[in-house]
Amino acid sequence: MKSQKSLIFEYIKKLNLPMKVIIFTIVFLISILPVVLANTPPELKEGSAQPSIAISGDSIIYHVGYIDKDGDAPEYVRIYFTNRYIKEMKKISGDYITGAIYEYKWDNQDDGYDYRFEASDGKTVVKFPVYGGTLAPVNFLSEKLSNNKIYLFSRQSSKPIWSYTTGKDWVNDVAISDDGKYIAVQAGNSIYLFSKENAIPLWIYECHSGSEHLGGGWLIDISSDGKYIVGGCQNSLHLFSKEANQPLWSYEGNANIYAVSISADGKYIAAGTSNTDELIFFSRDSNKPLWKYQATADIHGLALPNNGNLIAAGSHSPEERAYLFSKDNNNPLTAYKTSPESPVWTAAMSRDGKYSVYGLDSSDTYNSIFLFSTDKDTPLKTWITDWWVRSVDISSDGKYITAGSGDHNVYLFDRDKNEPLWKFKADERIGSVAISKDGKYITAGSKDKNIYLFFRESNTPLWNYKTDFWVTAVAISADSNYIVSGTGASQYLSEGHHPIYNPEKRLKKEISKTDKETNTIIKETICGNGICEGIETYKSCPNDCCGEDCNFVEDFSEERNADKKESTKPEKEKDLFSIIIDFLRRLFIK
Repeated sequence: MKSQKSLIFEYIKKLNLPMKVIIFTIVFLISILPVVLANTPPELKEGSAQPSIAISGDSIIYHVGYIDKDGDAPEYVRIYFTNRYIKEMKKISGDYITGAIYEYKWDNQDDGYDYRFEASDGKTVVKFPVYGGTLAPVNFLSEKLSNNKIYLFSRQSSKPIWSYTTGKDWVNDVAISDDGKYIAVQAGNSIYLFSKENAIPLWIYECHSGSEHLGGGWLIDISSDGKYIVGGCQNSLHLFSKEANQPLWSYEGNANIYAVSISADGKYIAAGTSNTDELIFFSRDSNKPLWKYQATADIHGLALPNNGNLIAAGSHSPEERAYLFSKDNNNPLTAYKTSPESPVWTAAMSRDGKYSVYGLDSSDTYNSIFLFSTDKDTPLKTWITDWWVRSVDISSDGKYITAGSGDHNVYLFDRDKNEPLWKFKADERIGSVAISKDGKYITAGSKDKNIYLFFRESNTPLWNYKTDFWVTAVAISADSNYIVSGTGASQYLSEGHHPIYNPEKRLKKEISKTDKETNTIIKETICGNGICEGIETYKSCPNDCCGEDCNFVEDFSEERNADKKESTKPEKEKDLFSIIIDFLRRLFIK
């Protein structure tokens, strides 16, 4: 049998070409071979799960887009469920160059699991999210929250002054004027303004169809005198007067409004966004921003002092920063990295602007609460809880700080002490807390369906009120005479590693920043170090590339064998001999 080398020369001889042309062709081929053989890595785009909120037993459909500029079919496209399963995904539409959609349907899913996507073209492994980590699980609710309510209480009694039913609409946020006369609420697709006198709304503003925001929770705020209300409706921000439901102005954009705050005097407004990762600062007089700050992660928590001269803000992963800004420009006074992987979920600021506090959606090994003096860019104090902190508040003078945690505890801190003054253990997670202006009274709402009121001197509640559903938002008037609360689920949803909307932008910025700060050097890949990196694939290094779920590779293998009929294998790659022959044929034969 003739060798490939002999066949090449025999084929060239048959072409009857001048020697100069043959030599030129060989040199040319050698020079372009690296380009001819180069592989463009594939990409994964827009990983998602629908629906994002479900009841146990619902069917969930997972999608991801696969793009390969070379047109190569993938060796595999998989979805990894953390500590549970590895599943093969099936192509349902599209082409590889412009984008093919892959799907996995989980019928009768029983619970939510963090998940990520992975694919390979046989040469390069790619993942989504591209920055690492996982996407937030589908939120499985143990019950249908179909009869939600807003409640107003007097401090003196656990019997509500009035209640208002929002039905299936979750109450995402509540706010109350200093004297308790006006109550602002964001629930489902609507913004409400109430008087303390009765449960008939003074007015209701309906957001645009499809604007309902089911996550987050910082979507409403009110000035201290109750004259101005600011609210978010997914991709729009609205400023209202207490007199009417017609906005004084609106700001429209492509961003999900994830946080809002208004200064106590009503002169300045701040908004944080998710998919454009911006902090936007406004004057009350115009919907044209005074300035914007471009982050590389969602802006979650926001707080302004009395006069709006400062802005406290927190950012999600992969930034995890506690920010402080002056109202004068978008250059951070503080941009403190709080942890390796825990988003800054919530922020509060003392009325005098001297102290700011931040709560983290934290792992149990990191500090969960950071207190800053606003004249310094490092923490004055940090405290640890046993799980996430999604709500913090601080007294007017910054002396007392309260926090609600996923560890079921309400905490009260003194800024000068290293340990809590006290903590109260509820039967479930604490979603929202608030403290009176003088720091004497603390209110909290829990997933155990209770609203609690405490006096500063004791962790024994003055009273509690049992609602029908999870308590997701509370607020207390500055004079501590009135407490407002609402039920829903937004504070209890899993968003610790939630989907990245602009992964390329964030990854590019993070790499650029890392290179500058740490002069990072790419290391040689090592099979067996537990990291699937570089040129490693599942085939070449299964111990590294089986993901977080190596114990479940057998489950994946069985499914892969069952799905062999639906092939996603690339066409057999041509060897060097075939490439050269094809090139010569195209070059010299018309």
